[in-house]
Amino acid sequence: MDKMKDIFKLFTASILSKIMYLVFAAVLLNNLSIISLSGYKELIDRNDAGWYRQIAENGYPRTTDEKEIGYHENSCYIQSAWAFFPLYPMMNKMLMTICNIRFEDSAFILSIIFSFLSLFGFYQICKIYVSDKKKAFYISLVFLLFPFHYYFSMMYTEAVFFTFLIYTFLALYYRKYWTVSILLIPLVLVRSNGIIMFIPLYLFFLESEGILSKKHLDIKAVFKREIMLKSLMFSTAPLTFLLYCLYQKQITTHFFAFSIAQAGWGREFMFPFMALFRQGSLQVQFNSFYVIIVMLYAVFIWKRNTWSWNLLIWLSLLFPLCAGSVMSMTRFISVIFPLMLPLGIWFYSKKYINYLFLGLLAILQLMSFYFWIIWHPFSY
Repeated sequence: MDKMKDIFKLFTASILSKIMYLVFAAVLLNNLSIISLSGYKELIDRNDAGWYRQIAENGYPRTTDEKEIGYHENSCYIQSAWAFFPLYPMMNKMLMTICNIRFEDSAFILSIIFSFLSLFGFYQICKIYVSDKKKAFYISLVFLLFPFHYYFSMMYTEAVFFTFLIYTFLALYYRKYWTVSILLIPLVLVRSNGIIMFIPLYLFFLESEGILSKKHLDIKAVFKREIMLKSLMFSTAPLTFLLYCLYQKQITTHFFAFSIAQAGWGREFMFPFMALFRQGSLQVQFNSFYVIIVMLYAVFIWKRNTWSWNLLIWLSLLFPLCAGSVMSMTRFISVIFPLMLPLGIWFYSKKYINYLFLGLLAILQLMSFYFWIIWHPFSY
């Protein structure tokens, strides 16, 4: 019964956040007629959602020309669908086919399902972390209302990626190793950084087995037969990635077509910190400062986190920066859940004003959502 109450409260909070987005957009645009189901679908269908629609409806393009996969020189850009991983458009394609519906309908359904699942999964982690249901629910609201976390409700991959990531951690915590093997498959196919997530997940496994702590690593225990056999559950991640690369090779003759495609967005491999302040636009300047603030905060909470969560934070920050761009960093940071826990606990500890923090976060989130409404590049 208590679990059903938790589900109801979190699902209600998730739906109310979506109503908040719609009403805010209607007021901002001075168009109350958009307050409808169709108006909401149109609102959450922006930017990269068009690429996911294209892949769901037409699949990936066949080509042997590397330039057609991704190219950038001066003001000339060639972009392609290969920059986007297949799971999310594939899920939409399946739903569109089974239910005989359009992309906007399938993507809407998936956004409702996965935005709730991601919130509920985060709540489950919070309960383990703080051992207090009331506090866990509050921290979950902090996560829901935090600036830029509106992406979890859009026709994007944030909610899908986060769902598979958070439930893999939960499966490891509860030692459901077959479930871990299964969850790693979609995790790798959602986004390019899914493949590197098995590293902090593996460290979390070692921590759960008592082999690794902040002050100790039992090397001999790592190579025990029992641990080695259990570790095989992680093999589904590299195997899945290998199969996807082979698919890219077959269609494009390029093993890493997804990486080549990044050139179409002006991305190129470099030392991660060189990506900061590369351009003079306000978007780049803000994102660079935002990344630095998050990094400083990550250093500040280093001692509070385990090795696995610290590695998750830094891999999630540095991996996209290695592509030489701070574009979309607000999105990429939104899924780094270990950042939210200490902050949520601190907000909760401020009695009498802790719910004022939630109101402030909601206002800040709507301020960031403004750029999504007007199709501004700041929302990419």
